Amino acid sequence: MTGNVISLDSHVPHGRRSEITLVEPLLSVRGLRITAADGRTLVRDVDLDLPAGGTLGIVGESGSGKSLTCRAILDLLPPGLALASGTIRYRNVDLSGLDARSWRALRGIELSAVFQDPASYLNPSIPVGRQLTEAIRAVLKLSRKAALARALELLGRVGFRDAEAVYPQYPHELSGGMAQRVLIALAICAGPSLLIADEATTALDATIQAEVLDLIATLRREEDLTLIMVSHDLAVVSQVCDRIVVMRGGEIVEAGPTHSVLHHPKSDYTRSLIDDHAVHTIDTTEGRQPPAAAPASPPLLSVSGLAAGYGIRTVVQGIDIEVAPGEILGLIGETGSGKTTLLRTILGLIPAARGAITLDGQQIDGLSDRRLRDFRRSGALQYVFQDPLRSLDPDLTIGESITEGLRLQASLGLSAMKASVAAALVSVGLDPQLADRLPGQLSGGQRQRTVIARALALDPRLLLLDEPVSALDAVNRSHVLKLLRRLADERGIAQIFISHDLGSVAGIADRVVVLHHGEIVETGPARMVLAHPAHPYTRRLLAAAPRIPREAPAAARPLFTAY
Repeated sequence: MTGNVISLDSHVPHGRRSEITLVEPLLSVRGLRITAADGRTLVRDVDLDLPAGGTLGIVGESGSGKSLTCRAILDLLPPGLALASGTIRYRNVDLSGLDARSWRALRGIELSAVFQDPASYLNPSIPVGRQLTEAIRAVLKLSRKAALARALELLGRVGFRDAEAVYPQYPHELSGGMAQRVLIALAICAGPSLLIADEATTALDATIQAEVLDLIATLRREEDLTLIMVSHDLAVVSQVCDRIVVMRGGEIVEAGPTHSVLHHPKSDYTRSLIDDHAVHTIDTTEGRQPPAAAPASPPLLSVSGLAAGYGIRTVVQGIDIEVAPGEILGLIGETGSGKTTLLRTILGLIPAARGAITLDGQQIDGLSDRRLRDFRRSGALQYVFQDPLRSLDPDLTIGESITEGLRLQASLGLSAMKASVAAALVSVGLDPQLADRLPGQLSGGQRQRTVIARALALDPRLLLLDEPVSALDAVNRSHVLKLLRRLADERGIAQIFISHDLGSVAGIADRVVVLHHGEIVETGPARMVLAHPAHPYTRRLLAAAPRIPREAPAAARPLFTAY
C-alpha cells in the first residue's frame, strides 16, 4: 500500500485464500456511531468481526439501523448523515482514512453491494445488458466481445432463462424481481471479496429467491466469498448465514450462531421477530376460510378473455377473473408470469389486445384518453406499485405526494388537507411527522407504506396491490396485512393482492389465482389451493418458500470472533 491507496494487485486471488491463515478478520467494525444533522444518533456502539469466507445476517425492523451500518462500511451514507465515531477496518486497513481514489479501487471491485431498490441503481435510458457490459469492461478491462459473453453468462447465473432476450431490454420493461437480478449480476461481475446484500431477495418470488440464495451459497463455496446479508426475513437469513446479528433502534440486541439465535433467543425482541415470522408461515391446516357463498350481486371487477402485452409480445392471455366487493384475490406466480402486466392492463396503463374489463358494470378498457383520465381522477381504482421510488416524486415531501390526488378530487382547506394526510399515515403505522420528509429520507419499508397511504387517502373501491409488503419486516408486514384485511371486511374495499410471499397470501386472501407464463393454471379458495395444490407448478412454488430450519446444521464452523 502506498500512502492511503490500496493496491489491488497485492490481494490474494479468490481461489488461493484458503491457503492463507488470516490473523485479523477480513472486516472489523468497532464502536460504530452514525448521527444525523439534527443531532440524533441513529446507530450506536456497533461491533462486528467478519472473517474471510464468513457469512453474517443482520436482521431487524425497518429503521433499526441495518442498512445504515452497511452503508457506513461502504462510505455511502445518505446526505445529512455522518460517521460520528468508531473504526471500520478491511484487511487491517482503516477505511475511514481513504480518499476518493482509494474508494474507486475498492468499491464495486473488492467490496460490492446489492441494494433494495433496483430502480435507483439502473439507468432508465440504457438497456440493462449494455449497463452490465460497460461495468464489466470498466472493472475487468475486457474486450467488448469478452465482456458481452461475460454479461450473458452472469444474466444466466442469476436466473434469466433467456439472457439474450433480456440483454436489450430497458429497466422499465423488467419486473421488480428481474431488475433486482440484474443488480446482483452487476454486483458480482468483478468477483468481489466482500458482498453486502441489502434485502437482495426482497423483490424475488419464491423459486427465483431460492435460486439466488443457491447462487450466493455457490459463490461463497467456490470463491470463498465473504457475505453480509441484510434482511427482514429470518427464513432467508437462516438459509445462508452462519451467524446473525439482531438490531433494534440502532443497537445490537442479540448476536450469535444462526441456529442458536433462531431456536434459543435471549432477547424478547428476537423472540417477537420469530413469532411474527411464524404467523406468516404457510400451514397446510390453516388459512382463510373460503367465502360462504358466491355473491348474489354482480362482481365489482370482471375480466374476461383478456390478452395483453408489449408491442407484438403477448404476456398474458385467456385471463378470466372476478372480484367481489370486499374480497381479496391473491395473485401468485414467478417473476415474468404476467402478474404485474395484468394489473397494469386493468388500470389502463397497458392497452388490452383482446377481452373486456368492467368495474361496477362499466367497461373501462378501451376508454378515450379523456374518459380514462376522468376515471382515474375519481379514485375508484388505486394502484400500489412494487417499487415506491418509481411512484414517489423525489422532490416532493411525503405530505405533498399524498395531497396531489386529494387536490384533484375536492377543494380542501389547508387544515383539512393536513388532517387527511396525517390520518392516511397513521392508518399504515407511520408517524404523521414524516409528512415533511422526502422519499430519500425514509427507509424502504417506510416508503412502501407511504404509497399505500396515498392510495387509501382517495377512498378507493378497488386496490391493485403489486407486492405491497415486499419491503416490510415481519412486524410491519403483519400491521399492513391486518390493515388491508380490515379495509376489505369493514369498508368493503376489494383488492387484488400480488405477493411472492406465499405466507402473506395465505393469511390475507379469500381466493387465489396462480399465473404461469401468462396463463391461469390454478384458481380456487386460498385455503384449498395453498394447502392442497393440484397443479405441479403451484406445488413447486410452495416447495420453494423459505422456512426457518428446525434442526441445527450437522457441523458448525467457528467463523466469528466474539463481539
